[in-house]
Amino acid sequence: MPPPLSQLLLLLAGFARLVDAQGDCMPQGSVAIFMVYQAENPDSVFFSEDGCLAGGGRGTGCCAGAQCRVCEPNQVTSAGGKLMRWNSCQCEPCPPGNVQFRVGQNTCIECPAGWYQPVAGQTNCIQCPPGTFNPSRGRSTTCGECPPGTYSKSSILAYREATTKLYRAADGTEFDDSMGSTSCTECPAGTYQPSPGGRNADSCLPCPAGTYSNSGAAECSPCPAGTYQPHEGMAGEEACLPCQAGKCSDNDGSEDCYQCCPIANLACDAYMKRAQGFYGTQWWYSNDGETGQVPTDRYSDFLKALCRRGCTKFGVVNWCVTGTCSITE
Repeated sequence: MPPPLSQLLLLLAGFARLVDAQGDCMPQGSVAIFMVYQAENPDSVFFSEDGCLAGGGRGTGCCAGAQCRVCEPNQVTSAGGKLMRWNSCQCEPCPPGNVQFRVGQNTCIECPAGWYQPVAGQTNCIQCPPGTFNPSRGRSTTCGECPPGTYSKSSILAYREATTKLYRAADGTEFDDSMGSTSCTECPAGTYQPSPGGRNADSCLPCPAGTYSNSGAAECSPCPAGTYQPHEGMAGEEACLPCQAGKCSDNDGSEDCYQCCPIANLACDAYMKRAQGFYGTQWWYSNDGETGQVPTDRYSDFLKALCRRGCTKFGVVNWCVTGTCSITE
């Protein structure tokens, strides 16, 4: 039994009060009424497969943040025999991960990648904050943290795609390349980022001297023993330099090599190598009893004496610059 016309008029009056309170739209959780046909006004006929008619009848339909769903057809005939048809449609709030910034809409819009919305019934998505990312659409939870060795970075093209084509951002939203990231960017080789949630490229720190890194490093790798690296921010293991002839590095991560052979820049056998601090400070590095470093102007005389000592006392040629025991004077 259809409702009498008096009840219909009361229903429409209540509808009008709600519309006026919300600025010509129906709030979430309310019923939007769309006139379909009036016998006294046959030109105002609206048709929709789902019953939602934005702008039909009174008001503009559901308010922003909601979608017009679950419509039920209704009709009533007045005492004078005039027919009136309308649809009663529920204004449901957009689910989390979705928004609707327009009024009178049948569907909600998924938040684009790089954005999220954890609350139902909202009109705007939220950009992923610096240090986080979101690769998929319709996210309803907070964005994930960038792992160590990476940082958040977005592009102006992705921002424009998200805010003008897929979804229209609220007024005042501005592009910030550390926000709205759909993926995390690896720190460049020669740098590292030890903690999750790198906010921008400045989060990537240069590797200290004695170490190196490849791209996306959470920590730097030490140069192996026998090599050294005197500079910071070096990329790849090839940045580790082999110690020069006559020099050694015993530990990983050395910034320099020390003289481990009697003569700098001249290789020697393993049994002649000494620990750091031996050569250059011990007795034999003096000249004829003089202590301390050999004066530059007598260095050649010192090398001759050193070669003679190696040949006569130890029977080795490693101390001789020429490689042979040819010095007899």
